[in-house]
Amino acid sequence: MLVHPEFEKVCKSSTDIDPYYIEKYAYLKNYGFFAKPKLANLETVIDESTVKESIIQTQQIIFEVTDLCNLNCTYCVFGELYEEFDAKNQKHINTRNSITLLKYIFNQRPLKKNRKLGISFYGGEPLLNIRFIKRIVEVANQLNSEKEIDISFSITTNATLIHQHIHFLVKNNIRLLISLDGNEENQSYRVFSDSKKNSFQKVIENIDMIKRCYPKYFDSNVNFNAVLHNRNSVKEIYDFIFTRYHKIPRIAELALANVKSDKKALFKRMFHNKRKSEDEYQNEESSLLHHDDLLLYKELTDFLKYNSINFYISNIIALLIDVDKYWPTNTCIPFSKRIFFTNRNKLLPCERINRKYTMGYVDEDVIIDIPEITQKLNFYYECLKKVCQYCYAYKYCGICMFSNINNLDKLDVEGFVCEYFNDKNTFENKLNRIFSFLEKYPNDFFQILENVVFT
Repeated sequence: MLVHPEFEKVCKSSTDIDPYYIEKYAYLKNYGFFAKPKLANLETVIDESTVKESIIQTQQIIFEVTDLCNLNCTYCVFGELYEEFDAKNQKHINTRNSITLLKYIFNQRPLKKNRKLGISFYGGEPLLNIRFIKRIVEVANQLNSEKEIDISFSITTNATLIHQHIHFLVKNNIRLLISLDGNEENQSYRVFSDSKKNSFQKVIENIDMIKRCYPKYFDSNVNFNAVLHNRNSVKEIYDFIFTRYHKIPRIAELALANVKSDKKALFKRMFHNKRKSEDEYQNEESSLLHHDDLLLYKELTDFLKYNSINFYISNIIALLIDVDKYWPTNTCIPFSKRIFFTNRNKLLPCERINRKYTMGYVDEDVIIDIPEITQKLNFYYECLKKVCQYCYAYKYCGICMFSNINNLDKLDVEGFVCEYFNDKNTFENKLNRIFSFLEKYPNDFFQILENVVFT
């Protein structure tokens, strides 16, 4: 604990102590400041109405347009490194069933102007099934003629086919998240399936075309996503993308879960730690790395989410509750943020999670067994509580049980271990990082409190 030296004397029962600190210590002790820590108060029961409401109010619908792709990226979750995802079946999504899902959401959506809904297209390479994308955009706009929802469209793409469809994309104001790992060497894991050639030149040609021919669209609608691996670094990604396009890329590490046992050596060779790569780049005078993009800045933000007045300003009802309650892990209520519809007619709460956690289907109708989902969630929460209540970071847990916990099916087995569990030493190291970062950047505390809204 960081305390005044005189206060430390009181805590250690030393002599020759300032009376002020003796009184202060007695006051704090009287109000439980030095009491033994209590187990975390975790909520473990969710009701069916909450799950149903999350479906109606979902923020985003994501369509797995196709699992076809003209690239063969070494680290793709559908590739040789990973298991537990549905094998590619070289199939486009079912258009009729997709429209059924759209109508289901729109029909249940309450009439409220300007409420936002994102509709996203994911793959594979979505532009290989442009006919589907055009049809969904058309139907969504028709359905929205009465609802007046604020709809936005987006596509995650490798950018190799953009030149064929740019007029449609610009006309419909579709946002693009382009996968680009940096310069030509950095991009070398993203190769064409037929020729095995690096996709870099074609991708850059198309991006440059958008920037040249549609500058306003490029500025407002084009962003970049990069995967960190052993052939690039945070420095190389930033230096290339920011210098060439003046855009801040998202950077993600290789997915840690569901690596095949016989591919772990290859995975270990390819994996590149983002925090380490950030630190190396930040120490350079020429660093273009934005301060608020640092992992440590995000860690500080998450910490202040529950340790600042902003939490109560954004969650005023918490002031009326004597004891704060938290959920085991940071898992979203299924479908509250997004609904992911696969090309196998499965419904999942996110595109990142294992397909074995399917929570519904679409055939002639939308089939979601809300009682079963609720029962499973409550079982998971009750089992996780036994671990989470002893975790020092239970307030700040950033993991999703479905995508981060490999052995979720063994929750009720004795000896279950969460890889992200924070014991005392782990949490001390976390606090050390946070407060050392604050010592270096003290203004971050006020910047976060003034500009970040916690909900």
